[in-house]
This record gives sequence, structure tokens and C-alpha cells, in this order.
Amino acid sequence: MSDPFDVDVVIIGAGFSGLTVATELRRDGISFVLLEARDRVGGKTEARHDGLGRLVDTGGQFANDDMTEVLALARDAGATRVDAVHPGRAVTVPPSPDSDPWAVADTLLATLGADDLHDERSVSQWVDTETTTASVREAVRSMVNGGTCNDSRIIPVSYLAQLNQRTVTTNEELQCWFAETMHGLALHLAAPFAHHIRLECPVRSVHVHDASVDVVALDQVWHAREVVVAAPPTAYASIRFTPGLPDDFSTAAAAFAPGTVLKYLVGYSAPFWLLDGRNGVGQFLDPPGMYFADASLLDSPTLVGFVGGTTAAEWARHTEAQRRDAILHHAAAAFGDDALRPLTFLERLWGPDEWGGGGYSNVLTTHAPHAADTLAAGLHLVTFASTELSASFPGYVEGAIHAGRAAARQVVQRLGSA
Repeated sequence: MSDPFDVDVVIIGAGFSGLTVATELRRDGISFVLLEARDRVGGKTEARHDGLGRLVDTGGQFANDDMTEVLALARDAGATRVDAVHPGRAVTVPPSPDSDPWAVADTLLATLGADDLHDERSVSQWVDTETTTASVREAVRSMVNGGTCNDSRIIPVSYLAQLNQRTVTTNEELQCWFAETMHGLALHLAAPFAHHIRLECPVRSVHVHDASVDVVALDQVWHAREVVVAAPPTAYASIRFTPGLPDDFSTAAAAFAPGTVLKYLVGYSAPFWLLDGRNGVGQFLDPPGMYFADASLLDSPTLVGFVGGTTAAEWARHTEAQRRDAILHHAAAAFGDDALRPLTFLERLWGPDEWGGGGYSNVLTTHAPHAADTLAAGLHLVTFASTELSASFPGYVEGAIHAGRAAARQVVQRLGSA
């Protein structure tokens, strides 16, 4: 008798989670199709050409030594690691009376742990009760706005405590990047099974039966044994599940929200931001959620800028020309008027969309410390995988790889190797 199934598994989403699931299933001889709504793989990573024709990361870019899976993938791909950490001092804008409010803020945030998992206060409410200076409180808000791409007034303390518990980060967040781009790692991961990937193929419904699933995308139906939803929690709302998701699942998914972040890659004739004892980092107490760092190759001086959270949401309402003027103005406030004369300028606005887009990942904006565990447990014939559900989270791409591995293990245990 012929196999009644089109494939063993339908994977929804070709970010690093979905690509990792596909890699693991392929290794175990389990058939699959990978359906992606966008016109590319890579999720929150992508690459574009700047004004000089150089391919640069307009999405996820940086890595560090805590991200062992990302670094292993980079070695396998033959990617060139570029050190992004330089000696010298960071610049704080506006200048702070504290010598380094960021270090104190970072230490304060690192104290959040098991005792804070049930704290329903927002980060802003919490830091206002801490005995510290105004500059440190502003630094906490700015770091959380930038890191979550959201608003510290609605980010729960319990969420940051949960992140601290899941992974202890021991290296600089922006320690290194890859000359061939982070998105190039996604392309490398996808290459062995490219013929199993369907781009611009948004999934609109998933019908779960007793012993099979039907996944509807565009005008095609895939009949499979199981489905893996490798998309962020906020993307679940764009898929009609039959039967509907249980109340606890819907509530857990609704606890997450995407943020807003703008990324800027600005090329110059010389790396002036590394002069006068500076290390190329510029951090802003005001506006909150803004920072700059060096992202240069030897022959390509490049300043990368990020604007996250409430500031990014406000800027997104302005014109592209107004945003260009604003980011160059703030770069000049940090590093001098040379910043006003770029050779190249590239902007990427990552705002919420129906595919679960937005900032680097979905974040909890309500107190729901068990939401990720609820979703990671999955449903009958439905497994969920995304960086938000990862048990280890030293970085967004690293978390996605861990989540993909965990989801693949669940599927393989149920289906067995071919």
C-alpha cells in the first residue's frame, strides 16, 4: 500500500528554529516540508547590500562565546569571526554624574532571580524602589527598552528573572559578528534541504485529527503525521487551529508581544568613534533604548546603531528622512560632527507584523512566568518551537537553535527514526 501521508512532518517557519528542526529530522530520515511566509529563510536575520555593494546584516548580527551552537555553526560554514570589542571607554549621552551607570544597572538587573519569579511589578516600578541614583534608574530603563524592544513600564520583573535563571551570560552581548553575515549561517543551514522549503507560503490553518494533521497553505493541503509550529507565539493568532487552541495555550501565547526596533548601518571613511580613548560604544540615557557600536571590517568603517522600545515606536511614525536626520544627530552627540557625513546609510525597521515579527523576539508583557513552559509542552500532534520557548537563552539565534533541537527530539521520540 502507498503511504497516505504527503510527509511525516510539516514545519511552519524557516527561522533558525524551523531550520534546526529540519536539520535534525533529515538526519533521522524523517520526511518533512518547511513552509515559510516570508520570501527568505532566517527569521529575524536577513542581509542587504549597502550603498557600496557590501552585504551586511540588517537583522540579527552579533554573537558571543556563550553562544556555542552559533559559533559551531559558523565554524561549519567557514564564516570569518570579527571581534567587536575594543579597548577604551564607552560614551554616555547625556553625560552622567555617575562614572558608569551602565555597569551598576547591569549588576542590579543581574540580581533578579528565583525570589523574583512571582514579582508582578513592572521593571520601572521595581527600579524606583531600589536604593540607587537617578542615572542608574534611567540606565536600567534604557537597557530594558533596548534589550526587549519594548517598554520597561510593562515588562514584568518576573520575565527578566526568568531569563537570568535560564542562562547565565558571561560575555559581552556584542562580542563578535561574522563577515559573511549571520543571515549567511541561515542560508548554510538551509542549503542541504532547499528543495523541501516553500517560500512565500503562509500557513492559514492547521486541522488536527486523531492520527494525522492537515496543514493548509495557499491553495495546497499537506497531509502529515505531525506539525511543528516554529514561529513566535504572536504568530499563532494568524493560524486557525481546528480544534481551537485550549484556553491555557491561548492565554500563554497572548502574554507575549513583539516589540519595535530600528537598526542602522552607517558607513564612513574612518572609524572616528574609536578615537580619543573611546571603544566605539555609545549608550543613551535619553532617549531610552538607543545605543551604538562598532561593526567595521578592516576596509569598511561601519557604525551600527539600534533604537528600541518606546523610542523606536515613536520614530516609526516619522518619515525615513526624519529618522535619518535623528540617528545622525544622536551619533554626532556621542562621537562628534564627523558622524553627520556618512558615505552609506542603511535603515531596517523591525515592527510588529502578522508573522510574529517586530523586535528581536516576542517578550512577556504580562506577568506569566509559566507561559513558555505551557507552550513548549505542545499539544496532540502539534509541537511548538521558537527562541521564546528555549530552555537556554544566551542570545536570540542561540535560543532558537536550542528550541529547534528540543522540538525535534520530541518528534523523533514519537515517530522514531526511519
